[in-house]
Amino acid sequence: MLNQTQAKQKFRSTLVLLLVGVLWPLIGGLIAAGLTMVGFQSTGLVILFELLVWLALFVWLFITFWQLAADLKVSPWGALWLFLPVIGVLLVSMLFIEPLKYLADGKPETKQLPRTWDLVKDSWKLYTDTFKDLAKTSLWFLYVAIVFGAIAAVASYFTSSAYLIVNYLLVIPMILTNLWISLAVFKHLIALERGEKSYSEPVLNSWRTAVSYLWLGIETIVFGAGPLILVIILTTGAAILAGGWQTIAAYLFPTLAQTPNQTVSIYGVAIILVVSGLLVFLSWLWLIYKTVIWNSFILPLLTIEGKKGLANLKECDRLAKGKWWGLFWKKELSGIVFGSYAMLISLGMSIAVLLITAIFETLKLGQIFSAFASQALNGLIEMIILPLILAFMLKLYRAFKKTS
Repeated sequence: MLNQTQAKQKFRSTLVLLLVGVLWPLIGGLIAAGLTMVGFQSTGLVILFELLVWLALFVWLFITFWQLAADLKVSPWGALWLFLPVIGVLLVSMLFIEPLKYLADGKPETKQLPRTWDLVKDSWKLYTDTFKDLAKTSLWFLYVAIVFGAIAAVASYFTSSAYLIVNYLLVIPMILTNLWISLAVFKHLIALERGEKSYSEPVLNSWRTAVSYLWLGIETIVFGAGPLILVIILTTGAAILAGGWQTIAAYLFPTLAQTPNQTVSIYGVAIILVVSGLLVFLSWLWLIYKTVIWNSFILPLLTIEGKKGLANLKECDRLAKGKWWGLFWKKELSGIVFGSYAMLISLGMSIAVLLITAIFETLKLGQIFSAFASQALNGLIEMIILPLILAFMLKLYRAFKKTS
């Protein structure tokens, strides 16, 4: 078993090698380009050598992860994910790098967040254990989608314009009803997690929670996106005072624009661009920072603890205090796992719908069926996927609540 000192050394060396492996195509490309610029002729041999080095690096990492598996209590076969393009590095980071970091930190269990993979497995177990009972509520996604699909199908029977108009008109009702049902599903899931088998609260009873959630949504826009919106307004105002964006463009691209307005100098343009760019970047980071926190905890705090308004947002910040990167990491990695599952479900159903649509095309009813099926398919996918996402949200909330 690795001790804390050994875990630190392994974590640092393995993370450095993994980062080098990720950046190696860029590094190798720069080396090859540099050699070409100085007149080196055998660039092909250099590229071949770089590819062999890259392969050797990943093989070394694979062997390292395989050897660490027993100490990290994960399957050594998980190291094979390393060779999966794009997301493979993220998956082995979840399975090996994160547990290694936890060993290196040496925090007591009461202050240590669970591993992302453990959260994913716990969420999946809750999802599979409760799916059948939860269907009593989640089926409402399909019921509502069928109604909206029928409306869209009737509209498509007349004209394409009518179909487009109806689709636009259905957007807001669809968002509101899906929110309503999502809240009902989450309440039902919480009851099932507690072991309540006789949960029977009607879906329509979630309307009060839905109103509170919508109000919280407005508050998050004000406090989260507000700085970014304000910066954009102030930047636009400064540009207008400087003579308009055409004036600024004229300074930046004098050969393509008209003669700049002399009400502002090139230094003034530079100040406007630098300051506004910095403020937009900082307010964008603020929006991301807050969105990660609020999207994780607002719903559990509202439905479980009954916290509304600013009290809810303050508690969200308290739960994430000092653990933002852990929260971000877990959400992103779980998104890869659950997103892959959702993609497979969606792909399979979409293929089935396309085949059935082809049959209806022979009956000159393809457009009508397609209008209906697209809505019904969305409802079916939501019925299957959303309980899993909500299960992870619930487990994530429990983990951060326990360690806060």
